[in-house]
Amino acid sequence: MSEDSKKHRGYTEDSKLNPTDDSLEGRWSNIQADYRKKYPELEDDDVNLVNNDFDAMVNRIARRTDRSHQDVKDDIKSWTS
Repeated sequence: MSEDSKKHRGYTEDSKLNPTDDSLEGRWSNIQADYRKKYPELEDDDVNLVNNDFDAMVNRIARRTDRSHQDVKDDIKSWTS
């Protein structure tokens, strides 16, 4: 895998937080790249935390993927690599 294919704007494999962080925000940091592969319609503005407002980001993802806010949160909670 090339270096460019391992990263998205603002993300690299080396920027992952603590892999044992079970908070939604911690999980998001650890799965964001894989999540974007599953949902290629997501754009940078959809997945970037602004003012640490996780719920606003989840709402953007929900709108873009035509799912409910709770579905997106549940998806992040149960994500496996």
